[in-house]
Amino acid sequence: MTRSAPAQRSFASGEVSPLLWSRNDYIRNQTGLRTARGFLPLLEGGLTRAPGTWYKGRTKGDQAPRLIPFQFAIDDALILEFTPFVMRVWRYGALVEKDGAPYELAIPYDAAAIDRMTYVQSADVIYIADGARPVQKLKRFALDNWALEEAAFSNGPFRVQNLDKDFTISLAYSAAGDPEVELTASADVFTAGHIGALFMFEPQGYENIALWTSNTDVAVGDYMRNGGKIYKVTAGTNTGVQPPIHTDGIELADKGKGIKWEFISDGKGVVEITAVTDATHATGSITRKMPPNLVGGSTYRWSEGAWSDERGYPACLEIYDQRLVLAASESEPRTLWFSSVGGYTDFEPGVEADQSFAYTISGQASMNRIIGLRGGKRALHIFAIGQELSTRSDSQNQVIGPTTTVIGVDSSYGSSGAVPISPDGNPIIISRDGRRVMQISYSFQDDANTTTDLSRAAAHFGEEIFTQIAWQGSPQRLAWITLASGDPVVMLFNPTEEVLGWARVPLAGGTVESLAVTPAGSGDLDTVTMAVRRTVDGESRCYIEELADIYSASPLADFYDINHLFAGFKIPTTSAETSFSIPHLAGETVYAWTDAGEFGPLDVAADGTLTLPRAASRGVIGLFDTSHQAETLGVTAASPEGDMTGRKRRLHARVGVAIMRTAQGYMRAIERDLPHAVRERARVAIVPAQVSADLTEIYSGEVAVDVESGMATEVSLRIEPHGGAPLTITKITPTIQEAGR
Repeated sequence: MTRSAPAQRSFASGEVSPLLWSRNDYIRNQTGLRTARGFLPLLEGGLTRAPGTWYKGRTKGDQAPRLIPFQFAIDDALILEFTPFVMRVWRYGALVEKDGAPYELAIPYDAAAIDRMTYVQSADVIYIADGARPVQKLKRFALDNWALEEAAFSNGPFRVQNLDKDFTISLAYSAAGDPEVELTASADVFTAGHIGALFMFEPQGYENIALWTSNTDVAVGDYMRNGGKIYKVTAGTNTGVQPPIHTDGIELADKGKGIKWEFISDGKGVVEITAVTDATHATGSITRKMPPNLVGGSTYRWSEGAWSDERGYPACLEIYDQRLVLAASESEPRTLWFSSVGGYTDFEPGVEADQSFAYTISGQASMNRIIGLRGGKRALHIFAIGQELSTRSDSQNQVIGPTTTVIGVDSSYGSSGAVPISPDGNPIIISRDGRRVMQISYSFQDDANTTTDLSRAAAHFGEEIFTQIAWQGSPQRLAWITLASGDPVVMLFNPTEEVLGWARVPLAGGTVESLAVTPAGSGDLDTVTMAVRRTVDGESRCYIEELADIYSASPLADFYDINHLFAGFKIPTTSAETSFSIPHLAGETVYAWTDAGEFGPLDVAADGTLTLPRAASRGVIGLFDTSHQAETLGVTAASPEGDMTGRKRRLHARVGVAIMRTAQGYMRAIERDLPHAVRERARVAIVPAQVSADLTEIYSGEVAVDVESGMATEVSLRIEPHGGAPLTITKITPTIQEAGR
C-alpha cells in the first residue's frame, strides 16, 4: 500500500467535460474540476466563489427585455432596456427619470423585432436594423431626451441598373418647378411596397447638351457638361477658358468673360416614390436634381432602390473601416452595402476607393443567408447560417472599396445569430447548432483565419444550448454566456497565457433573459447587468440585477461590501438597525452577511420586512443558492504497479488547503463505487473554530482540514460555500492511499 500527496495547484480549466475525467495526461484534466457550480476559476489558477447580484429594479411591466449597452466615454455608460414598444434608460444601476417618473421612449418594435434587432453605436447615435423596417437611428440629446427616427439614406443604395432598352420610365412635371414628378413605366414595375422607395435615373444620352469647350459663344439658359456634371449659363455670352467644376449653386467661372454657371445635376436624378396608382404609374418627389434632358422624356437607365417594403430592409449592420456596413435584406440575403468612408448615410454608388459600393457573395442564399457582422482587427467578419466569412482590402495601403474588396470563407460551422463578442479583435460566436462557442482568429502560419472550438473541453454545457454571450474584460477576462435553461455559464479566457476555463453560475432560482456589459462608474471595472426572471411571493417578476465584484480579484473591495448572495439588498450605512424593508424579496428565505455577523436562513415577511438577530450597519441581504459547489476530479493515487484505474483507494489523514481572503467554507469527501450510489461524507469547516455569527475576519494561508474517506474506486473532494462568506482556494493537497491488489 502506497501513500502519496498529489497537489492540485491550479483550477483554471474549471468544469471539464465528463469525457475528460479520466484523461490524467491532458492539461485540462490536471487543472480541471468535475463540478464548478457557483465557483469561478481565476486567471492565476485559484478557485473563488462566484459573485452574487445586486437588485436594481424591475423591467417595464416585468416583461422580458433586450438589454443594449451604450457607452460614450469611460465614465458615461448606460443600459438601454427594450421591451415591446417602450425603451427605458438605466444609468449605473438606476432608472433615468423625467418629471418624477421613469423616462420612456415609444419605439415601433414588438417582442419578435426586439429579439432580432442588430445595432451599432457611433458617438451619441445607435443605428438599428431588424430586417422588417427601414434602418432606424436612435439619438441621445440628454439622459432623459432620446429620439428614434428613420435613418435618411437619400443617395441610395440601388439595385443593379436596368439594361433592357425597351423597358423605360418617363418623367413629367405637373407644373414647372414642381418638386413632384409623374412616372410612367412601359411595363409593370410599381407596387404599393415601393412607397417611400428611391429610384435613380440617368439620361440615355446627351444629344442636346454639349460638352464644355473654351471660348465658345453661349446664351443665358444654355446647358453644357463638364466632368460628368451639367451646368446652365446664368450670365455671360462666352465660356472663357476656365470650366465650371462646382457642385452646388451659381459661381463665376471666368471673370474676364463674366460667365456664370449654375450647377444643375451630376447626371443622375433620384425620386422618392410618394404614391402608386398602378403597376405602371407612380408619383414621386425629387430628392436629387434631375438632368434637364430627363424631365419630359424617358430612359431605360433606371435603378430601383435596394431597400423598400417591396424588396425588404437590411437585417444586420456594423461600422468598419469608417464605413457603415449593412447586409441581408429579404430579397438580397447575401449582399453587403458599404457607405462611403466617413459618410455613414452616404450610399451614392461610385468606383473610387472611398465611395459607396455593394457586394453580393456567391452561394446558396437560403442556406447561407448573412445573419451577423463583426469588425475584427484584420477583417470585417461576416456570419451566415452555414458559413463564416471575412472581407478585407487586397491592398495594405487602401481601405476596402469597390475595387479592393476580397471576401473569403473561414469555416463552415455556421452562426446562431447571437450577437458575437470580439475581445482582442478576434470574434467569438455561438455556432449554428448552439452547442459550441467558436473563436475566429488570424493564423500567421496559414496566412488565413482559423476557427477554434473554445467549448470543446466543456462540451457538456453546449448540450443545453448556448443562447447569448457578453464580454467582461475586467477584473477577470470572462465571457458570460446564457443557456437555454436561463442559467449563466462563464468562460475564463486569456489566450496569451493559454488559460481557458468554464463554470456554471446558478442565480438562486433566477433565469437570465438578457445580459449586457458596460464600464462601471469608476471606469476601472466592467459591470455585468442581467435581466433575471424570478418567482417571488408566487408572482413572476423580471428584475434588473448587477453582478457584484469578484471579491478575490478586486483587492480593494471592502470586507462588508462582499456579496455572494442574489437579488441582494445593500444595508444602508447610516446607523445600525435590526429591521429592513426589502419588498422585492417578500415571502422569500434569505441570508445576511453583515458587520454584526452572518445570519440565515431568515424569512422575509409578506409585507417585505426582515428583522435581523442583531443590529447591523453594513452588509448585504439576499438569496443563497444551495446548489453551489465545486468538486475535484478523482484524486489519483500513486502505485508501484502503474495505473490505479478501478483499484480501491482512500483519503488518509488531513487535506492541506491554501486559502486566500477566506472567511469560511466546507469540504467533504465523495466516494464512488459503481454501481452503488454516491456516498457523501460529513462536511468539515475549512477555517477551524468559526461560528457563523462570528465571521468578522478573513484569512489567507494554509490550513489542514480533517477530511477522510473510506475505501472506494474513486474519491474526490467537494467544496461548499457558507452563506455569504467569501471563499477562495489556491491549492489542495490530499493524502491518498492505494489499497493494493
